Amino acid sequence: MGLFKELALLPVAPLRGTVKVAEVLAEEADRRLYDEENIKRELIQLELDAEEGRVGEVERAHLEEQLMERLAVARRRRTEEMQLAEPYSEEGPSHG
Repeated sequence: MGLFKELALLPVAPLRGTVKVAEVLAEEADRRLYDEENIKRELIQLELDAEEGRVGEVERAHLEEQLMERLAVARRRRTEEMQLAEPYSEEGPSHG
C-alpha cells in the first residue's frame, strides 16, 4: 500500500517540499523574534536611538512595551521548555 500512496502523492511532492521550507523559515523567524539576547540588544539600541533623538518618547514607549512583551514570552517559553526537559525525579515514577 505504501508504494501506491507514494505514487498517488507524487504530483504534490514539490508542494510538500515548499511547505517544509516555509515551516523551517517560520520556526527560525520565531526563534529569532523571541531570542532573549536579540531582544536585549534591541532594547539597548532603542535606548541609544532615544538618547540621540532618532526616536520620540511616544514611539520609544510603544517599542519598549513591545520588546518587554516579547521578552516575557521568551522567558515563559524557556521556563516551559526547561520544565518539559526535566527528567523524572530520582525515585522515578511511583509504583503504587
